[in-house]
Amino acid sequence: AMLGAVRSSLKARARQYEVRDAAALSAAQNRILELAVQEAPLASALSAIVQEVETLSNSGVLASILLLDEDGVHLRHGAGPSLPAAYNAAIDGIAVGPSVGCCGTAVHRKEPVFVADIATDPLWADFRDLALAHRLRACWSVPITSAKGDILGTFAMYHHEPGMPSAADLEIVDFVVRTAGIVIARARTEANLRAS
Repeated sequence: AMLGAVRSSLKARARQYEVRDAAALSAAQNRILELAVQEAPLASALSAIVQEVETLSNSGVLASILLLDEDGVHLRHGAGPSLPAAYNAAIDGIAVGPSVGCCGTAVHRKEPVFVADIATDPLWADFRDLALAHRLRACWSVPITSAKGDILGTFAMYHHEPGMPSAADLEIVDFVVRTAGIVIARARTEANLRAS
């Protein structure tokens, strides 16, 4: 519901982007869909998806994907090539919960979590110093789900400046979350087949 509310409130701004970015968005979506159907290793497919998003967004976004562990409790590093390696390492393995930054909270709530200013938001109390040390000021995280609705992980967009997502960002997020869900679900099915 929150994603819908944010999206509808940004419809006017969306119209500005439709003409300018429709071709770029469509081309990026085609490249991402190709990744979804290729037999690329999961880590490289997710990295490529994240890099497409960063190229497409004209607002200096740093994107990442975290994968929900088999235990359903911890989030593991999936991809975040533009985020500092030390930051990726520090959040690898965080437990899901009601106030665990944006990603841990998004999985806990099973809904998108948008934080405009990490410096003041209570959800970031335990991770604020870490994020600010790496100049990360805003974060928006959306759960990635399978076709059946199971949560597979999160897609997050970070910014060096406080703020909320633009209509163009939300359009990208919507598509990426669906595509990443296909890629992750396929990789898990293949891993289960190999294990059996």
